[in-house]
Amino acid sequence: MSIRLSKIAKTNPLDRTKSKYYLVQSKRGTIKLEDFAKEIVARSALTLGDVQSVLSNLVEILPLFISLGQTIHLEGFGTFRLTVKSSGTDTPEELTAHNVKSTKIVFLPSTNLKRSLEHLSFEIDKHVSSGDNHEDGDGEDGGDDMSNHPPAGEH
Repeated sequence: MSIRLSKIAKTNPLDRTKSKYYLVQSKRGTIKLEDFAKEIVARSALTLGDVQSVLSNLVEILPLFISLGQTIHLEGFGTFRLTVKSSGTDTPEELTAHNVKSTKIVFLPSTNLKRSLEHLSFEIDKHVSSGDNHEDGDGEDGGDDMSNHPPAGEH
């Protein structure tokens, strides 16, 4: 299975007369929890209800531990942690919870998970899309005229 990429042109925001071309992943759809669970069921002795229950509980429990300031490490999968962005002050005494501007959950994949994706292959659309209407890292579905990009190695 190949990762489908689109070519997009992105305009330099500092000089609107210049642009560069980038590859972004094409949208291929979203796998919902039920479909994800069915794939796990097909590879295990668990029932669909069991797998859906575990995944639903993971979705519910993860925010609980994150809100307690815990880092969640799921061996073989990766680590979830909270990051905080705040405004600065001249003295530490001035800092309050009001200085928190945003929080974000960060996922760091395990070494094994990263390794399993080292040898991806890519298909690249031949046409070029305007990047001004794309979000970073997310391209449009392309046409059927694809060229194969050889994988970095064999699976």
